[in-house]
Amino acid sequence: MPVVRADLRDAHERVWAELGQPGPFWTGPQRVELVATARLAWSATVALPPWVPASTAQGVLPASRACPDVAHDAVYRLARHAGTITRDWYGAMSDALGPLPYIELVALTCSAVAIDAFRRSAGLNPLPLPTPVDGAPTGTVAPELADAALNWVPVAAPADQTASVVQAFTALPTEHARVWALADAQYIPEREMVDPRWTRGTLSRPQIELVALRVSQLRQCFF
Repeated sequence: MPVVRADLRDAHERVWAELGQPGPFWTGPQRVELVATARLAWSATVALPPWVPASTAQGVLPASRACPDVAHDAVYRLARHAGTITRDWYGAMSDALGPLPYIELVALTCSAVAIDAFRRSAGLNPLPLPTPVDGAPTGTVAPELADAALNWVPVAAPADQTASVVQAFTALPTEHARVWALADAQYIPEREMVDPRWTRGTLSRPQIELVALRVSQLRQCFF
């Protein structure tokens, strides 16, 4: 059994449970349903091509669904074909879902796939789907939103004061906090990014960045 750092294990378990709780715009059961679609897309031996919406393919999604088809289509493509996302595609999803519900879907997908991918790479069994928590969506949004030059999505005002990846989820404070809780444990705490000598004592900062670079290349991430 692989030995996993306690802080990383705790972050994964906490975030995974929170994926079943009501979010800003999606209910707990809806979020769990979308996590299942993210897992399906990411783990499929033979995935649908990016131009085929999952909802149109026979037998891919459950017949009974609590979320609209476009939400499943967005999550499937984000989970499996993130490198193919274009601004036009984002515009279509934003028009269909709303820009803020779309941000929640992206945060949900990123969190679910990161945890699943780590466990598979470490030789661990996938976690059971989160337990859905009943209740209405929270509606929690940043007090003031702004359009950003660095991001397609709206962000918390003032915009473009930090890197695009840092401000991407700030329109939804709870989702932003959850994604960065994972990043702190999986990568580098945000406050330590300015220190090129920072280490947890296992890998040096240059070694961490080399791994991050290779993963970004494989995932077709321009970062």
